[in-house]
Amino acid sequence: MQFSEAAGAFRDVKGQNMRIKNSWACAFHDTPPRSTRIALMPIALLFIVTLLQTGCSTSHIQRARSHYYQQDYESATAALDEIPEGDKNLVLALMERGMINHTRGDFKAANDDWIEANEQIKALDYISISEGVTSLVINDTTKTYSGAPFERSLMHAFTAQNYFALGLWHEAAVEARLIADGLDVLDRFPDDAYSHYIAGLAFEMIRDSDSSRIEYSKANTLSRHLTVDDHSGSIIWTTTNQVETVTAKNGNSEFICLVSIGRAPSNGRVPSENRTWGRNPLAEIRYNGTTLGRSYTLNTTAHLMSETQRRIAAIKAVKTVSRIVIKESLAHSVSEHDAFLGDILRLILYAFEVPDSRNWGTLPMWLQVARVPCPIDMKEVTIIFRTDTGKEITRQTIPTPQANKDGKRISLIRIW
Repeated sequence: MQFSEAAGAFRDVKGQNMRIKNSWACAFHDTPPRSTRIALMPIALLFIVTLLQTGCSTSHIQRARSHYYQQDYESATAALDEIPEGDKNLVLALMERGMINHTRGDFKAANDDWIEANEQIKALDYISISEGVTSLVINDTTKTYSGAPFERSLMHAFTAQNYFALGLWHEAAVEARLIADGLDVLDRFPDDAYSHYIAGLAFEMIRDSDSSRIEYSKANTLSRHLTVDDHSGSIIWTTTNQVETVTAKNGNSEFICLVSIGRAPSNGRVPSENRTWGRNPLAEIRYNGTTLGRSYTLNTTAHLMSETQRRIAAIKAVKTVSRIVIKESLAHSVSEHDAFLGDILRLILYAFEVPDSRNWGTLPMWLQVARVPCPIDMKEVTIIFRTDTGKEITRQTIPTPQANKDGKRISLIRIW
């Protein structure tokens, strides 16, 4: 469909304003006949039910996010305990609660949430057709939220991280396989270097070198300003002036830190709190006063969200116009029998014409990895968070987990 046709459809919608206002004016002076009032009841019920399904659960999610960023994790999880089965935002609520539990260190509870979210997404295949029809008449918020492709892949990546923390390497590799298989079919949605890297790391930890090389190679292809060695997972930072190898050679003891910084964009807007971090923050890894290396950004949720919105916009350009044509046809059909009812129907249908701005709000902004050589007997490490200009923002000293048989130890850290 041509853009001129789309613009024409929207102009037609605007032209209904005066007629609708007149209809409302009549409504205050002349009571509609009983048959008309009865006919309006299903439409009014649809309006109310949709508002209840989307508005209430959305308020729970917003409250949980607010508590989360205040580090009140108990209240954050409690806010999401009342989301009922079948709610349009159940998957989103589980995504959010999983991240809250992940950040607080309850890795099993986080994985329970994310595994349930994935089961719910699989079940959506059975209702997607009927919901697709409904969304054509009302809007995309009537569809049960199943997450953007990059959100689903990151859910597997963070689930794998939880298994790393629990020392369950083979379970992490199962998530890696889901990442590898899921990202092969993207339908022009953005691919994610970070998810591929986590998959490669999971395969590396069970010594599946062939699968690990494939995933590291994909991460390397997608990474900007970085080179990922497909054999070792080493990260090489390439700038105009230098090439810096930041990991140890194979066989040495190695500390791997998966770093999540900042807040994901909300409704397409980058949170003002992210300004503290500059354009590309880093985590400096220090042990006994010696800097071992630093973290590097493999991706940002801002980039993934922007590319996702580009793809969605292309899909919606046709769908939105089609929906308006359907709405106008419905209203026109009713108007032929009852002009008042037709205008009321038109008003209700266009009141629903709002964009679907739902997204996983507790995701970090910067998705980073640090791989540095370390002493085999290292018990703790200090993480110094800096802006890209070197300014220190904060620091944390954390215990390091026990090394596996290959001398690798993996830690997770989340900060905003």
